[in-house]
Amino acid sequence: MKKLILVLALLSLFACSRNPNVGLEKKTMFTLPYGVLDDELTPLAASKLAMNDGFFYIIDSSLAKMMKFNSYGDLLLLQYNQEKNPTQILVHKSEENTPSNKAAIPFPYQEPSQIAVTDDQAFFVADTLPDAEAMWSDEYSCMLTSTVHCFAPSGKLICDLGQEGRAGAVPFSRISRLETTDNRHLVVHTQTPKGQVIYWFDDNFRLLYSVLADSSILPQDEIADHIVNIDSLTASRTEPLLFIKADLYTENGEDIEFYKSSICCYDLALEKCVWSMDIPVAETLYQLLGVYGKDKIYLVSPVDNDTYNLLILDGQKNISVNTPLAFGHKDIQLLELNLGSHGIITALISYEDEVSAVWWRSDKLLKEEK
Repeated sequence: MKKLILVLALLSLFACSRNPNVGLEKKTMFTLPYGVLDDELTPLAASKLAMNDGFFYIIDSSLAKMMKFNSYGDLLLLQYNQEKNPTQILVHKSEENTPSNKAAIPFPYQEPSQIAVTDDQAFFVADTLPDAEAMWSDEYSCMLTSTVHCFAPSGKLICDLGQEGRAGAVPFSRISRLETTDNRHLVVHTQTPKGQVIYWFDDNFRLLYSVLADSSILPQDEIADHIVNIDSLTASRTEPLLFIKADLYTENGEDIEFYKSSICCYDLALEKCVWSMDIPVAETLYQLLGVYGKDKIYLVSPVDNDTYNLLILDGQKNISVNTPLAFGHKDIQLLELNLGSHGIITALISYEDEVSAVWWRSDKLLKEEK
């Protein structure tokens, strides 16, 4: 009975909202074969994708390399660990004296894991430190093993970041996500046994904010008497705000039952949650993908093997978009789903013999809504 009341309440909350259920066409931008050459990916590698202004940045963790492509799939920049990668054609071309818009740069990546890009094509890569540089944290009861490499658009290293900023002596714990903002700030998401710790740096790599994002920063009157799981966080692109998606559960005797999912907008400057909203119930819980503009909140939920549902909410509790994201093939593996700075959803999709970089122009739906 409680579940029925919850569903009816959420339906009434969004009943007055605009709810366009429109199609969103997937476009394959380019494909990459499996292999170890310059423009190839390791099968089933831990791959990460970032896209900005039509340029795709892809990490292959297994081969410790970063590749930058244009929207046609032309490889423009390769950074590679020389010990893990064979010398390839692009490397030879970069050593010639003939002018070229392509570059291959040796770089001692250990195990790159995350990437983010600014609007001017500067980029940041999370990496694992050599064992000798890792250290123990008494504060968070875990090893600090990660750093962030900061690169100019050319691929030249600017600096490495630690918890204090540029040339920080204290590494990060495991980095789970990197984000950039419209004013070139960098947001580093880390995982610890005590919860997610977020570091926010300005465009000169000075630390502005850090916060342990656990249940203590959520509205206590809303989470009282519930089990709280902070599922995901994302940063605003325009203000020092964090959007925190939490799932609440209720103990019912020996059973634990799902109660609701909600989003809290946490102001880092004020150090408090400034508003919160419940999100609709789905057969599979929604995951927070990112935020576009000031308050367009992107959520996705798996429907079946080849389809996700996309829900875009705004800070006024309106549904701006409610539409399926179809991948078009059941025999796939989704390697990465990402929200770009201009509201375009991108993904890496693994097929039997290749990987495709695709996008959905969700930004056009929001323009049509206006």
